[in-house]
Amino acid sequence: MRLVVLGAGAIGSLLGGMLSEAGSDVILVGRLPHVKAIQSKGLHIDGVSGRRTIRVTAREKLSAVGDQVDIVLCTVKAYDTRQAAIDAKPLIGKECLFLCIQNGLNVENEAVEILGANNVARGVTNNGALFVKPGYIKHTGLSDTIIGCPSERWRNRLEKLTNALNAAGLPAKITNDIQEVVWSKVLINVGINAIGAITHLRNGELLRDASLKALMRSAVQEGLKVAQKLGIHFFEDVVDKTFKVAEATALNKNSMLQDVEKGKRTEIEFINGAIGRTGEKLGIATPINNTLTALVKGLESRRTS
Repeated sequence: MRLVVLGAGAIGSLLGGMLSEAGSDVILVGRLPHVKAIQSKGLHIDGVSGRRTIRVTAREKLSAVGDQVDIVLCTVKAYDTRQAAIDAKPLIGKECLFLCIQNGLNVENEAVEILGANNVARGVTNNGALFVKPGYIKHTGLSDTIIGCPSERWRNRLEKLTNALNAAGLPAKITNDIQEVVWSKVLINVGINAIGAITHLRNGELLRDASLKALMRSAVQEGLKVAQKLGIHFFEDVVDKTFKVAEATALNKNSMLQDVEKGKRTEIEFINGAIGRTGEKLGIATPINNTLTALVKGLESRRTS
């Protein structure tokens, strides 16, 4: 099975690198400084899964990988999904599946509009990764990767992928209810990411302040009302899970905070912003998520000021 990781930043490089190390045929597609470093000296991974240097194929352009690809693992930022799908379109169809392993609500819909629902799958990874410098990433948290199967047509191929991930030391499984998994991850991000980005606090530090912890709770509860209105059912207390994730990743700077610190665009519109837009359609007030979205957008505006 031949895999292409499209958007080989921190999480994409982690998944692709460890899959390659375990014997999968992987090509990373990413930005030039990172790609050049990998081509020259290999991909360096350090952290909870150990320290190693992996020789893995890396390219700057998707057009350079050829046309024999089984799965494109899309790990770009949510706002780049549409362009990623356009770039991958020549590959997708009878023989190749487009798998979105990304943060945010409805991000796969961006790809579906380009590629069709039968050719797009959605997944979620709870692994943590940090881009340290070109050619070097840190594995900050080991957790599971869960993939939804869009139809029986792709089940065998996705089973091969989850088997490969497990063989690489990255726990993975297929689910028939990916939306519950997606919403659970989004609600955790709703409670952590924007507040961390605004305050510049690490995940664990948010829990040490009673007022911020209360804000986290309220933001998640708003999102939970929206999810329940849509018929999404959860098998555990999502607020409690948010606090547990923040505690388990206490030293981490969340991805939105990292983006703000680097002066980059964030995924706020696909997280808190998506809660606000969906709530408005359903007649559910989401003032806290709307406020958090506006504040993060204000931070983003400094990129062009």
